[in-house]
Amino acid sequence: MGILNLFMPRKEMASSQGSSKSVAAELHPPSIQAMDTESYLASDEKEWLRYLSQALRTYRKPGVSLREEHKMWLAARAQSRALMATASARAGKSN
Repeated sequence: MGILNLFMPRKEMASSQGSSKSVAAELHPPSIQAMDTESYLASDEKEWLRYLSQALRTYRKPGVSLREEHKMWLAARAQSRALMATASARAGKSN
């Protein structure tokens, strides 16, 4: 803060410190929901970004928001994972 002391009067410095607390409160509102760690995978984020980069997206429909599209994509991905798990379990029983 050495350089700032030369250019700012002490009153402004005191008020800027008080306002930084309110800015921090706005950036991190207390109503943020906790992440569901049981169903979250980091690979989901990478696959979602890969899906978004496609020209023709399967779940993109007129009037559907990006959040709704993400929910549909996650549901389909979870269903696909469940099908793969049951298929691998059946393959394991037959061997």
